[in-house]
Amino acid sequence: MREFDADVIIVGGGPAGLSTALHLVQKRRSWAERILVLEKASYPREKLCGGGITLPGLEVLKGLELDLDIPHINVRKVELRYLQYRYLLQSDPAFVVVHRSEFDHWLAREARSRGVAILEREAVNQVGVTEMVVWVETQTRRYRAKTLVAADGSNSLVRRRLKWGQGQKARLLETLTPADPQSAFFKQGLARFDWSGMQQGLQGYIWDFPSLVNGQWMMNRGIFDSRVFAQRPHKPHLPTMLAQHLTRQGVAPNEVDVKGFPIHWWRPGKMLSRPRVLLVGDAAGADPLFGEGIAFALGYGEVAADCLDAAFSAEDFRFEDYTARVREHWLLRQLQARHAGARLAFGSMRWPPLARVMWRTAPWLFRALVAVRPDYFPLTKKRMYRF
Repeated sequence: MREFDADVIIVGGGPAGLSTALHLVQKRRSWAERILVLEKASYPREKLCGGGITLPGLEVLKGLELDLDIPHINVRKVELRYLQYRYLLQSDPAFVVVHRSEFDHWLAREARSRGVAILEREAVNQVGVTEMVVWVETQTRRYRAKTLVAADGSNSLVRRRLKWGQGQKARLLETLTPADPQSAFFKQGLARFDWSGMQQGLQGYIWDFPSLVNGQWMMNRGIFDSRVFAQRPHKPHLPTMLAQHLTRQGVAPNEVDVKGFPIHWWRPGKMLSRPRVLLVGDAAGADPLFGEGIAFALGYGEVAADCLDAAFSAEDFRFEDYTARVREHWLLRQLQARHAGARLAFGSMRWPPLARVMWRTAPWLFRALVAVRPDYFPLTKKRMYRF
């Protein structure tokens, strides 16, 4: 096998891996010649993902001097439901919706335009770490580097090969359905998140929001079950719950393509680095409360780039402070709060009266959180009211 040497090998060419590369090159242009990104598929590649990017994610892109110049939809109204409770949160935008295949392809083009080498169709089979080097083996080659960034998603092969443990995973089903562009979802920029399924044991919500896929108006619909309390005996049947929801929306479940995928979520106390190796994005852990991934993936890239740059300056590749830096980062520190929020929200399911009290007082809780930690809800208009 031929060998290729790089200072940093990044396994995975999604938002986390490309953000890491882009942030390194932003620090010094010379980093472009020292990075190799290995992507198992080829762009544009389909990726199961709702495609929502919240304002902090857009802020990370802005810091990289990137304007989102691909087709996207601005969501200006977010409707939250739980049984008879209805709340509306407004901001312009609250978040944007992209099609992941277009978004990742755009990020890859931007990285390449800045000199980053990305090899497509290079699926990694084996990984090894020694005191002096890391190696990554594909079907055709073995690559050697000083450091390795695992950006290969919730089912991270790097994490498995290094016997890092798989952690806990949420379950998610998603589908795209035909849409009426004259509906409120498109004309008002409306997204709906219905948490009523918590009454049936769902540790999450059902969503409906507008999407633009290959120039066509579509509705993105799905169901998210965080499984924060994975040992509970009653596990909802997600396909049935989603089929019932689609039927209520006038969609025939057997006429749409429903796909499922796991989300590996962040939890306190988990180490995100080893000597010469960093975990980023879903490989490190996504949001356990809402299942949000893209914004956090972009944030991981910023922290990883800081650590890599410092490591090479000091010739110290232990990365002992990486996990702490993740916890302190202006965006990623939200993961701690969202983990606590998930345990509180889904823990209340065992006491339905408590859940109702939480939802009845939601506007006041929301305003208190905004007042105490405005960085958790960086909205241009901080309004949440019942309707």
